[in-house]
Amino acid sequence: MNALSLNIRGMADSHKFDWLRRLLHDCKFSYCGLQETRLSHIPPNIGDWWGIQNLGIDYVESIGNSGGIISFWDRGIFQEITTIKSRHFLAIVGYWAGITGETIMLNVYAPQSPTEKKILWQNISNLIHSRPGNWIIFGDFNAVRRPEERLNLLFCPRIATAFNNFIANSGLLDLNMGGRKFTYFCEAGFKFSKLDRFLVCSNFMAAFPTASVTAFPREYSDHSPILLRTSYLDFGPTPFRFFKSWLFRTEFDNVVLDAWDNFIGDGTADSYLANKLRSVKEAIKLWTMTEFDKENKILKGGTAN
Repeated sequence: MNALSLNIRGMADSHKFDWLRRLLHDCKFSYCGLQETRLSHIPPNIGDWWGIQNLGIDYVESIGNSGGIISFWDRGIFQEITTIKSRHFLAIVGYWAGITGETIMLNVYAPQSPTEKKILWQNISNLIHSRPGNWIIFGDFNAVRRPEERLNLLFCPRIATAFNNFIANSGLLDLNMGGRKFTYFCEAGFKFSKLDRFLVCSNFMAAFPTASVTAFPREYSDHSPILLRTSYLDFGPTPFRFFKSWLFRTEFDNVVLDAWDNFIGDGTADSYLANKLRSVKEAIKLWTMTEFDKENKILKGGTAN
């Protein structure tokens, strides 16, 4: 099974439907959940980009020009039986072909307010405990779990603790994400966050132990589309270009050592090491971007600050 999640930031532009069509062609997903649709109703032809007749659609309307959630699914793969809605989530309960028991696809667009977030986490947790099944919770959670999931933005321990407690108390697992470290980018201030993710229950992981999530490039939104796959596709490690000349720069050692010493993580020994090395790699990438800008200024006759 493949499922796509995307904070689309409004659906008034036709090029966003072209984007969804290309994602469908490339990713072959059977379920699609969108957040921040900014729609107060469903236009009659909104599902035409999918190109199938037996398409399921449900939505939570926006309030003014804010919010809005919509989910699409292929009824040949997922057959809905009921829907549970609130202002901040849309849960479709049904049967997914090849999966035993009910599957609940819960599409989240979390509020900004910490108090409202805590209420939302509690409501979702109560739902999970009241209804056994294969829970897949995804979307824009407007929260991060750890300091390293933010760059150039303040980290709020209180919000992170509430979010982590919700995940733990609900028996959910946060699937590892490849493709990109962050899913949200704000050009003003060059700010990054990992706000989008897939959370699944232990029943789902028992059925699909190799499930993975991949973040794709942003095109017409400030969020990346993220894709849940249940089949394992290994294309090998992502290439990382390393220049020997970096070793002769005095600041390079400090970049590597600082990233190594300041890393905070958890998990098994092998996943901890992999995440630590990935953190060093990201630090080197950021350093090279800064150095490249400095060198460009010098070449153009300016001075590097």
